[in-house]
Formats: sequence, structure tokens, C-alpha cells
Amino acid sequence: MFPTDWTAFSEFFSAESIIPVSVFCAINAVLLFWASIKFLLVFQQGGYKNTRYFKWLLSPETPYLRRLMVLCLLGFLFFNVLNVSFAPIIGNDGITSYVGFLSYGLFTLLYINTESSVNAKVPLKKTKRLVRLSIMFVILLAAATFGLMILLNYVAFVIGDKTTALVRYSLICGMPILTPYILYLAYCVMEPFEWILRRHYLKIAKAKLDSYDVIKIGITGSYAKTSVKEILKTLLSQKYRVLSTPESYNTPLGIALTVKNLDGTHDVFLAEMGARSKGDIKTLAEMVNPSVGVLTGINNQHLETFGSEEAIKQTKYELFEYLEKTGGSGFFTADSDGSRELYDKFGGEKYFAGLTGEDDLVTAENVVTDKHGTTFTLKIKGEEPVECRTVLLGKHSVSNICMAAAVAYKTGLSPEEIALGISRQSAVKHRLELIPNNKNVVIIDDSYNANVDGIKAAMEVLDTFTGRKIVLTPGLVELGKMENVYNMEFGETLAKHADIVVIVGKHNAEMLLSGLSAGGMARENILFEKTATRGNETLNGILQEGDVVLFENDLPDNYN
Repeated sequence: MFPTDWTAFSEFFSAESIIPVSVFCAINAVLLFWASIKFLLVFQQGGYKNTRYFKWLLSPETPYLRRLMVLCLLGFLFFNVLNVSFAPIIGNDGITSYVGFLSYGLFTLLYINTESSVNAKVPLKKTKRLVRLSIMFVILLAAATFGLMILLNYVAFVIGDKTTALVRYSLICGMPILTPYILYLAYCVMEPFEWILRRHYLKIAKAKLDSYDVIKIGITGSYAKTSVKEILKTLLSQKYRVLSTPESYNTPLGIALTVKNLDGTHDVFLAEMGARSKGDIKTLAEMVNPSVGVLTGINNQHLETFGSEEAIKQTKYELFEYLEKTGGSGFFTADSDGSRELYDKFGGEKYFAGLTGEDDLVTAENVVTDKHGTTFTLKIKGEEPVECRTVLLGKHSVSNICMAAAVAYKTGLSPEEIALGISRQSAVKHRLELIPNNKNVVIIDDSYNANVDGIKAAMEVLDTFTGRKIVLTPGLVELGKMENVYNMEFGETLAKHADIVVIVGKHNAEMLLSGLSAGGMARENILFEKTATRGNETLNGILQEGDVVLFENDLPDNYN
């Protein structure tokens, strides 16, 4: 029945009307959920931070709202055409109201299929939090659909016009444009529960850490945290049983997840500590309660979220403020101006390590790096020098090794044990990692989170190889107002070290192109592709035997 046939609006809630409405609400909620996978992905990659989500969503470079608008318009137009066309055939039966949804459903399925064919840089991680958020999202989508259908039926009932009643559900076709905002509403609904759950997990993890007599080491810095952590884990494993946070798990929940594996057989716990805003490191330090802190270096990485370089320094120093209160010791790289500044500020037991300081606890000499790795002489104050060899590439890797060696030495390892651990260290994934292949080309994967200091190290490594050098890069991100300046400089640097550059994505394309041109690179040697997939296809098309390929940085999906 149409609303115009009702004697009272309460007839909408009869079984005859409410059952098809409920079924449609469920179907529409599922369709809109699958059409919103990209939004879920970006929300998750942004750490469920609303500011980052809306910055991406409302950016002129983000096409997804425009795509949803097209979906809404197509659904709306074809809904009305189908309903009006089939009304004379089917008659004024209630089912006529739903005929137009065939076109809406078809267009939505086509949209879902098109979006699913685009590979995500980092796939959606099916965590328990994501499942909870998704369930609430679907519930709200169904509720919004149901509420809108009640409203539209009431309007049609009040107006009492047959044509209005026939096309009343056409406005449902506008719901796709609302899905990014309904997702945020689902987040807001769930956040109080998630906050309680996080506090619960962190409390359990802290209690477990406090209950075991292990050496707890916190590692922070703008860059090289994971590299130093992996090297230190290898060195300490020569003597101790070590548990460390995997990959780049450097958030409270990431550390709490790792602590689940802690048991009485472990001697050392390594915690990588990341931050995007003030207070993050303080939270992690209070949770882990480390007796040793390591600062790998400070630069403008994540400047966009911190706001200033001073805020970055203050946040990294939160670990050492904690150590000052608890009587812990600090290890600082001598190869970073920001690190040296915080070394002078720290009032506890402290040590320098690196390539540049004369008073370092650990330093290195006779550094020779080539395409097979690096050799050097490791010097520990008060000990005989030891000769070392590693598969890690570049002088920056030796700086990282010095940091790890200093901590290992003070933790009880001999120089010989440290040298043995250095020889056993494998490449750290996506950090200037040589990728085996059958094309007789050199492939260097430096795709993880490039920064200004990392660029210098990557160019140094690139220079150790002979052959035509090709760099595939999307540029640098999260540098705030200085992003254009740094990408211009990056382009100029690339022009001095590479023969061909493939720019991926339009986010930094203009500045990279300007820098490459200013650096003297011929325009025909600068290629551009919108996506990483197309960039790889272009690369495969120009690749020759003997080429050296560097993948420098890989933007997360909220930049694509």
C-alpha cells in the first residue's frame, strides 16, 4: 500500500509495510558498508584520529566525495525513471515504490567493484576494534535508512499526492554521500567504550611488565627507531632472551599486544616508542617503566601533527624526563643536532654513540660501504677495537649500529659478542633493503616512511652502485607548511644522484618536478604516474639489465 491509501500513519508499522522496509534497511546498510571500505581504511591508518580523517576527506585532492556524489545522482535519476516507467505496468501497489532501488543497488555494486579493484598500499587490518566499529557503523547505517524511510513516508502521507508517494524513496539514493560522516558518528559512539578498553589493556600490560624482572629499554626518535631496535635485538640475543615489539608497533596498544608474549624466560624487553603529539611518549614511558632510554635522532618528521620542531624535541624528551625521575640511563646519537641538544639537557647517567663525537662511548672508524654491505672498526671506550662486517648498507647504518652497540655493551656484552651479533644482523625490511630478483638489476627498497635525514642516507647508498639509476618516489609528507620546500629540495637532490625519476601521485608532483628541473635533470628523464601500480608498470617498461632501482617512500592510502 501507498501512504496515500492509509487512514492513519500508524499503518506504516503494520507487518505488511514494516517487513519490506526492514529488509531493505538491512540490505542498504550492508551495501553502504562495503562502499565505505576506503573510509574505514583511511580512518584506521590515521590512528582513528578525527582531524587526520577529515583533513583527508575534505582535501581537494580526495576524489571520493565527488565519486559518491555521482553515485547519488545516478541512483536518484534512474530511481525516478524506473518508478515512473513501471507504475502503469505494475499498478499502484506498494511494490512499485521499490522498483527504482534496482538501479540504485546496481550502481552501488558497480561502485563497490570499482573501488575493490584498487589495491590498498596497506590492507585493512581486521582488528577487534575495527570489527566493533564496523558493527556499530552497520547498525547506524540501518538506523539512518529506517529513520529516513519513516520521515519520507510521513511526508508522503501528509501531502497525500500519488506522484510524491511513488517517488518518495528516491531520496534514499542520497545516503552514500552521508556514509563518511555516519562512520565518524559510529566512531564517536564507540570511543568511550574504546577508551575504557584501552585503559584496561594498558593496566594489564603494565602490571605484567612490573611483575617480571626484565631489563626494559625504550627506544624513541624521529627516525631509525625500528632499525636500532632490530639491531639491538640481534646483539642482545647473543647473550640474552629478548622480547621486542614487532615491526613498527610503537603505540600503547601495540606494546600491550607484545607484552602478552612476555614470560619468565625473557631477560630483556625492547619497546619502540612512537609519537604524533605531546604526551604520547610520557604515556608509553609510564606504561613500560624502562630503566634505559635510547634516542636515535631528531628531525622534522611528523612536523605536520606536532606543529613545530620544538614540540618534537619536547615530546621525545618525555622519555628522558621519566628516566631522570626513576634514575635510569640515557643513550643519545652523536650524529643528530637535536639529539646532542637533549643530551646536554639530560641530568641522569648518559652516553653518546655514533660517528661524529670524540667522547662517544662507542664510535666507528675505517668505514667502507659498497653494494655488498659495510665494513668498519668498532671502537668502545676502554676496550680493544674490533673489526666488523654487516650486510646493512650505508654509513647511517654504522651510526645505528654504534647506538645499539653502546646499549649492548652497558647491558653486559663483550666487544667480541657485539661483533658477532653485527655479523648476524639481516637487513631491516623496507629500510634500504636489497631485494633479490631474476632481472639482473639492483632493487633497493627504502619505502618505509622517508624523511630528510633518510634521503641523504639513501642517496649515499645509491652512489655506491654503478649502472643507470632510477628512483621511484611520491616525495615527502607530514612536513606541514614546509612540505613544499623540502620536496623542492628533494627534487634537486635527486637530480644530482639519479638518471631517471618516476614521480608517483600528484600530492608532491609539482614541487618534485620543479626541484628536478632546477637541479638540471632533462624533462624526458622525469616520468609521472598517478598511482604506485602504474608507476611500477612504467618502471617495468623502461627497465634494462644492469639498472639500479630505488623505491624511496611509499605514501599511505590517505595520500592517494
